[in-house]
Amino acid sequence: MSVLIAVPMARISMRVTIETSRAWSVVDEAILLAIGRQSVGLDGLVGQLAVPRQVVVASVTRLMRFRLVEIALVGATSAFQLSEFGRRSTSAGAPLPTFPKFAPRKVAFVVDFATGEFFNASQVRRSTHAKLEAESAAGREVRYIEVRDGGPSLSPEANMARLSEIAVRNWDEQVAGVNTGAAAVREDEFMVFPVADGVVQGLPDKVGPRLRGLVEDAAARPAGTRSIVVSYNGPGETPIEALPTHACRIGPDDVIIGGAAHRNALGDLLARAHRRLILHSTFLDLERFRALLGPIRDACRRGVRIDILWGDNDDLDVDDDKPRKTALVVPKIADLVRDDPELRGNVRFQMNTTGSHAKIVLLDTEYDGWMAVVGSCNWLSTPFNAVELSVILRDAHAVADVCRIVQVMTGRRGVADDLAHELAITANDLRREPERGGPDRVTLVVGGAHDGLMRRAAESAKRRLTVGCHRLGSTARPGAILQGEAAAEREVDVTVLYTMPAGPLKKRHARVLVEEAAGNGVRLACVGKTHLHGKFILWDADDVVVTSLNWTSSAVDHDAPWNDVGVHISSLGIADSVHRRLAAIYPDLLPATLPKSAEG
Repeated sequence: MSVLIAVPMARISMRVTIETSRAWSVVDEAILLAIGRQSVGLDGLVGQLAVPRQVVVASVTRLMRFRLVEIALVGATSAFQLSEFGRRSTSAGAPLPTFPKFAPRKVAFVVDFATGEFFNASQVRRSTHAKLEAESAAGREVRYIEVRDGGPSLSPEANMARLSEIAVRNWDEQVAGVNTGAAAVREDEFMVFPVADGVVQGLPDKVGPRLRGLVEDAAARPAGTRSIVVSYNGPGETPIEALPTHACRIGPDDVIIGGAAHRNALGDLLARAHRRLILHSTFLDLERFRALLGPIRDACRRGVRIDILWGDNDDLDVDDDKPRKTALVVPKIADLVRDDPELRGNVRFQMNTTGSHAKIVLLDTEYDGWMAVVGSCNWLSTPFNAVELSVILRDAHAVADVCRIVQVMTGRRGVADDLAHELAITANDLRREPERGGPDRVTLVVGGAHDGLMRRAAESAKRRLTVGCHRLGSTARPGAILQGEAAAEREVDVTVLYTMPAGPLKKRHARVLVEEAAGNGVRLACVGKTHLHGKFILWDADDVVVTSLNWTSSAVDHDAPWNDVGVHISSLGIADSVHRRLAAIYPDLLPATLPKSAEG
């Protein structure tokens, strides 16, 4: 009797752009290093490097073709030296620029719903349920695998990882783009494996032990078996909260504090953007956008493509004093962009909300690679008159984490989101860069990691714990005050700053809460006229968290962890530095110096 084993699957097909680039060799790098110190002639290079003359000639020729090296007259002889472009490229600390070629390629792959294994679509036989039933009616026994309890991720990030293996054929290739307009996903097909004389046929060459074992077990079942129910037995999607810590270099100047500082920072970011800038501002304001048209137009004239995302869900704005329906503003801004010849085609608005409260800027620079800014500032709705806090990230691997967060935030629709795929590709490129290391530690904070960090700060603080938020609401006590009281029991100096009551809390309720907190050793203080919009935790001298989450007025959404995003920095003296800058703004509320420890 002829038997067919049918395993449910997804088939993803798309057109991709493949980038092919020849990497720079050790000889190329050595030549740049040698002539970076002083101009050197051909004979001098051959002598210094101790490699054959023709190898040096070939390398110098390529370096000159790409404008990294030029010929200069040194006395009566000629020598090689770095061009201005080469000097900027080698002094930036980033990898040398590459000059790739691009070519389209059609790709189709299948993902097994039972184990998460994936293969080139040409390696497996595929069929629909209707065709399999027709074969069953013709006398062939069909045994269906039914999968329960989970399944593989089909997110853009997961599919990009699969594409990197399926579409790339040579070591010098990588996926550079995805044509989502030509992308298609089918989830109504089966991988079909015939069984002849008890032997399974048609298994792909690189089939793993889990899928092989599953199919062989199905083939060994007694005649008449119609279905085999299994639980998903494959890799799951890594929770976005589980982000790694990166060793890098980051300093006090990378923490932006103050409204005016943020206004200047946004202008600087727009001026530094080389090709791309992606900005997520929870709220949008037409007049604020008009005020930024000058630097936005300047960026567009340089060829920068800008994506603007927003997260307002039309509920009461947790940051401002009144409801702000951004959805009503977006069409007006979109009309303004469409009618402006310099913005049209360069600035793109996502018409649908991400639902996120995060505030993020991502951009590439000409010589310093990609950067990200994460913090509390609603870049396109603020008048820049409140105290904001944000962190500038330059470490490639930390920026890759920001790309992943924004990709998940904006592209949870499988293969159909251009921006999500672009961010997934960018994140992959950034993760391929070598880790530079450094004495400091940076971790992106999303979702439930915020609550864990608040507990960690309260438990580990020895001398000082300072929390800053915008509003004081119903979550103030469980969100921050209780942890502060636990730290105060160990004689830690605890301060919680806020700007105004929120939600059901009135001023009279806030006064009661202030008195109760004071009785338990916590200084709960309203900042007064100098509004604080930043959200932060400082503890002792070396730890800072800057985020978009209002611990004292809102809670983490575990179903949408990307709704609030922050950064945890551990760096020698950075909390002291940030505290001093905040103490200069709020001298009556924050002591300028770090208290002595309880141990003396």
